[in-house]
Amino acid sequence: MDVMQFVPDIGTGFITGFIVGWGIKVAMKVVIALIGLYVFSLIYLSNLGVISINTDALFGLVGNVESAVVSYGSQAAGLIHSVSLGGGFAAGAAVGLKKG
Repeated sequence: MDVMQFVPDIGTGFITGFIVGWGIKVAMKVVIALIGLYVFSLIYLSNLGVISINTDALFGLVGNVESAVVSYGSQAAGLIHSVSLGGGFAAGAAVGLKKG
């Protein structure tokens, strides 16, 4: 078995993973900034007395979102393992998330 036949697959997976990882990191930064702006505006309006925030319902919503993200993450990990380019993709995504 010639190991050199797998080099193009690993390289392609790495490059694709890097691009996807970088894109995810940039998208997450934008989403986090928008969520922070939204929460800040809610706190500001609450301090003005314009709205009242039901904190129990808000924390319940955050818990539901967290469990959905964890569930999706475990499904995505299984998908990456089943792809032949998974090793290179995972390494590239890790580098992309770190450098992005």
